[in-house]
Amino acid sequence: MSRQGSTLWAFASTIAALASFCGAPARAADQVVIDLTYDSLMDMVRPEVRPHIRVHHNLHMTVARGSGLSEQRNRSAGPYYDQNAMGQVLDSTGDDTTYASWKTTPDGTLVREQNDPQSTRTMTVTLLPGNACRLDVVDRLKPGFTEYEFLRISSHTMGFFSTYRVVSTTCKIR
Repeated sequence: MSRQGSTLWAFASTIAALASFCGAPARAADQVVIDLTYDSLMDMVRPEVRPHIRVHHNLHMTVARGSGLSEQRNRSAGPYYDQNAMGQVLDSTGDDTTYASWKTTPDGTLVREQNDPQSTRTMTVTLLPGNACRLDVVDRLKPGFTEYEFLRISSHTMGFFSTYRVVSTTCKIR
C-alpha cells in the first residue's frame, strides 16, 4: 500500500477504533462511511435574476481498504433534485483536469478539493472525540473572476451567481 493510502487508511482505522470504543454499531472492519450535508445560499444574476436560492447538498462517502473512496452526492433546491457519484483512489494527484479529489493530511483530516469553472470548493472533514466529525466548506473565486459559475439543478445549464455562502453543515460517521 502506498504511503498516501496508508495515511488515509490510518484515518479510517482511527474512526473505526473510536467507533468501537464508543459503542457505535458494528460495521465491516474494512469500511468507514461518512455522511456529510451542507446548505448553501446564493444569488443568481445570470441568465435570470433569482436572489436567495437555498440548496441542500448531501455527500455519502465510503472509505474502503484496498479500493479507495467512493462518494454519492445529491442536491436539491425546492422541487428540483439531481445526483451524481464517483469513485477514486484516495490521495489522487488533484491536477487541474480533476473535478474533485480527496486527500488526507498528516494530522488525519480528509480534504476534498472541487474545481468548478470559476471557483474552488474545499471540504474538510475533521475527526472529533466521541466518534464525531466536523465538516467545513469554503468556496473561493479563482483569480480574475467576480461570479461563481455552477450547473443549475433546474435546467442543467450553467448559471452565474454573485454570492455563494454555506449556512449550515453536518458530519456523521456510521
